Amino acid sequence: MKIRMILVSLASLVSSGCVSFEPGISCRDRDYFAETPVIVKRGDATFIRWRYGSMGFYFSPEYKVRNGSLYFSLQATTSSGNLKGREMKYEIKGNHEIDALKNGGAYWWEPDKTIVTLKMIEEK
Repeated sequence: MKIRMILVSLASLVSSGCVSFEPGISCRDRDYFAETPVIVKRGDATFIRWRYGSMGFYFSPEYKVRNGSLYFSLQATTSSGNLKGREMKYEIKGNHEIDALKNGGAYWWEPDKTIVTLKMIEEK
């Protein structure tokens, strides 16, 4: 199952044109997200957490440091799987990315190029 998820992730990255980082699907679109994603810090791990919306296709948001903050965007989904309501976690890696998250916060880049501040929570 993990190998399948990795292959699906790679296919999603290739199909999304991983060369550029642009606004994508809205984090407020309930077809994709049951609620707005959140950033979670648990021990040494930091990740973005979301629950799939009514469509339930597999996806994984991209993130990039912009203007000293960490920005997220969803470019594409795959047509495999039915993950309606399932919770997902995607670990945020890289010292530069973690520093941007700590110092500048986390934002979702909306299709109209506005930004949504993502809530950050700490869990034990």
